[in-house]
Amino acid sequence: MTDETSGRPRETRVGVLRVPDWSVVVARQTGALPAGGEQGAPGAVVHALRIVACDEGARADGVRVGMRVRDAQAASPMLALAPADPVGEALAFEQVVRTVLSVVPAAQPIGDGALAFRMRGASRFYGSESRAIEAVRGALAQLGLPAAFGVADDRFAAELAADATGLGETIVPAGRSREFLAPLPVGVLGDDELPSMLHRLGVHTLGGFAQLPDDGIRDRFGAAGLVALARARGLDDRRVDDAGLGEERALRLVFEPGIEGVAELALAVREPVDRFVRQLAEQRLVCSELRIVLRGEEGRVSERLWRQPGFLRAGDIVDRMRWQLSESELGSALVEVQALPERLDAATSHMPGLWGGSGIDDRTRHALERLQSKLGREAVLTAATGGGRLLAERGVLTPWGDAAPAQPAGPWPGALPAPRPTVVFRPPLPVLLTDAAGGTVEPGTLDVREASPAVFSPPAAARRRVVAWAGPWPIRRRELGDTVHRVQLLDGEGEAWVLLHADGAWLAEGRYA
Repeated sequence: MTDETSGRPRETRVGVLRVPDWSVVVARQTGALPAGGEQGAPGAVVHALRIVACDEGARADGVRVGMRVRDAQAASPMLALAPADPVGEALAFEQVVRTVLSVVPAAQPIGDGALAFRMRGASRFYGSESRAIEAVRGALAQLGLPAAFGVADDRFAAELAADATGLGETIVPAGRSREFLAPLPVGVLGDDELPSMLHRLGVHTLGGFAQLPDDGIRDRFGAAGLVALARARGLDDRRVDDAGLGEERALRLVFEPGIEGVAELALAVREPVDRFVRQLAEQRLVCSELRIVLRGEEGRVSERLWRQPGFLRAGDIVDRMRWQLSESELGSALVEVQALPERLDAATSHMPGLWGGSGIDDRTRHALERLQSKLGREAVLTAATGGGRLLAERGVLTPWGDAAPAQPAGPWPGALPAPRPTVVFRPPLPVLLTDAAGGTVEPGTLDVREASPAVFSPPAAARRRVVAWAGPWPIRRRELGDTVHRVQLLDGEGEAWVLLHADGAWLAEGRYA
């Protein structure tokens, strides 16, 4: 089967299993919740004073995900509560992944107690897709876990098929994913902004959404809209990758008694981290993204994702453990450290080429890391392209080794087109813009050409005459007032500027050098 939009071959037949109420299951296994069943109390998992998961008994009493804790307790007075533990849930789910991998060739956890696996090879081995599901269900029975199953041509349809059944199975026939998805509401796409916009346009089902033209979706919603459109058409191209789990691919250290300082932590973890990195190297793997979890004696947890160009060596991991401990607020001694690789790459992909490396060279990397160790983590910053209407939002600065924050895809109406100013002021600097009579110029008078800027006073410089100007262009930003206006001008010294008018004042946003 091929992708209808690109013509590329894509993987066919994906199976998805979901263990219902996985967060509650783990909480009961760890003792955070009492045992359930007919005689047990209904249970729920809480985060930020809201219900994030609940069992069937709680739902029977009227408890729902997203409900405030006090409202849930009013609906179910016997409700037992446990705090959310995403790290513990992920670690516990590894046993489910290993169990499934014992009967199918490849499986991948996809969150919230769900797992995707390749169905094509499994169905050939067992004779049919139904028999392959029976084999997986039998393996899960050894763990005492029920599961719902869905099978389709793509992962998105298979996930929804698994959600469409209780603890049974829904098998979408080959080539019928789009037909299966058509009557479902657009809310299943998961993005709140896109479904709400589609509802306002009169599109309420995936079938109606799938009929919209690609160009219109691209112009209105950008790349994220095209991804959602492909999924609505049954063309989700996400592949099922082998999880490749193993004890050597995660590091967990427990300290008794607890550790108080960063120097003590560095001494305690250096040898285990060296061994952890060597074990990865023996499998010809390197870690380029690592999640570090610190747990305090009183139960507080610090969790952070670390990333750096290239890959993380043993010394890099130790440094990031130290930095995270120094910046965390555990409030008690450190009793547990976990290092969980989020991304493992083949070692060959980071080897230098015959005429040099493809990425940042070792000397530069060592220099940056040495500066960071001496001056502090936030003293060495790296830049990445961001998204936004203002110039300062176009460049995102993050400490070396940190994962850059996720940026919305846009589009950004009102953003300044290329070429952009080479100098950007953070924050914008106050300036004066006056007319020939010396009065302050207002954007409204510029818009109707009732006034014209004549004199410009740049930051920390003498007044200059305005040779040429263009604008204003309105930018609607809630945090900067109702509407911000942008103006471009050329002064008598030959310098071009980008100005903003916000809250009654003119600000220099950037300068062309």
